[in-house]
Amino acid sequence: MENGVCCTANAKATDLQPAGSTVEAPESVAADVTDRPRDGGGGEGRGSVEDATCRFFLEGRCVFGARCRNLHPGQESATPAVDCSPSGKRGAEQKRELDRGGKKPPMKTAEDVIHRLQWDAGLPKGAFSVGYLDRFLGIIEKPFEAFSWEDLASVDHTVLAVPKHRIQYFKYKERVVWEKATRTDHVFGSTGGGMTILDIVDGYDTWVATQGQAELPPCAKEPEAAEATEAELVPEAAASSDDEEGGGGPGATLVKRRPNHFVAVRLSSEEFRTAVKEVQNHLLKKTPVLAECCVPPSSLHLTLCLLRLDSAPEFNAAFGVLGTMKAECQRLLPPAAILKFSGLHDFQGKVLYVAPDAAPELVRLAQTLDRLFSEQGLAVTRPPDYANLHVTVAKLPKGFSQEHPDVLLRSDLYRDCPVQDFGCQLVDSLSLCFAGKTRRSDGFFTTPLVVNLY
Repeated sequence: MENGVCCTANAKATDLQPAGSTVEAPESVAADVTDRPRDGGGGEGRGSVEDATCRFFLEGRCVFGARCRNLHPGQESATPAVDCSPSGKRGAEQKRELDRGGKKPPMKTAEDVIHRLQWDAGLPKGAFSVGYLDRFLGIIEKPFEAFSWEDLASVDHTVLAVPKHRIQYFKYKERVVWEKATRTDHVFGSTGGGMTILDIVDGYDTWVATQGQAELPPCAKEPEAAEATEAELVPEAAASSDDEEGGGGPGATLVKRRPNHFVAVRLSSEEFRTAVKEVQNHLLKKTPVLAECCVPPSSLHLTLCLLRLDSAPEFNAAFGVLGTMKAECQRLLPPAAILKFSGLHDFQGKVLYVAPDAAPELVRLAQTLDRLFSEQGLAVTRPPDYANLHVTVAKLPKGFSQEHPDVLLRSDLYRDCPVQDFGCQLVDSLSLCFAGKTRRSDGFFTTPLVVNLY
């Protein structure tokens, strides 16, 4: 029978060669084909390798060449013939083995990892985090428990849910245990790494002591990032941050519960950003080592509230509060809330900032955020004085004072700065920001939610 690809050899050799063709089948093959009985019911030789002769090769027009699944008599094939007929006991297995030749072992999927973490009672879900790809913000890392793992069609915009194919990695504490890009699988060990998640959990302390600290990614330094953000709202934190680390008692609890999110007004005014850049250039001319202390203009913001969000219910509560802020702001703020900034100030030489002119409505807004978040049971870091709202221009990072003990952000550095007027900024939105090292493509903090006020 002619099916457009190949044919069996139970036809006569004379039928295989078209009229006028100059290509002739090899004599041995023609004799073999001619002498074979034509038993439509399937003789003893039916289904054998010899029967799978390519008709189009005999006609001189097989387009598959060495890749053809049928025999090309007299031609060496790069792929050995495989008996895939019903009578071949291992035909299908042999074909699969040939297809897999040289390929890497299959890797367990992100969905497999999710199911393992959900249903394995021996694994602490709170110790795992997930890095996923946001189409606009890049890779974002969140706690595993912050996600809703239900079907995407059954959730709404108030919960954090992502398609499984956007997941890039899973981490146990600070160690990557599954990563798509590098084919790392220390959860199941499917890629041949020789380790499973139980090995990772049992040996984590040893890993940290030996090589873990050297391999931590930048985003693993969240406590330091949160500490810097805390200084945004509470300048006093900058003075004592170097002495807080370590120790027991109440201080240890505060370190563990440092805020990891904050609500802020982004400073997007070009007039303000240009003025800040001029101030930073003035500082660098006098003290070049301050380059690492300057806040990039794209990250400038005024922090209103600091809070700790770790689980999906906490995220949902925070989103709910911010969802009501549009109506609250219409009550608390004037129709066009405009902040005016002027003058530079510092706190103990460690934080250089510019504060808005008297804005009681902004203080009321910060107090309202604090109250609403607290009513939802969220952990909020309260400043000693809401009147200290400010925008950080430069801040000495942790450890800087040990390397440069004589360098401080004192008034002698900026009192002769020609820039004193920083212009205005319209308060038109509130941003819930992640206090980690990750940034959006435009340089601003990763923002799980932005609320437009007008």
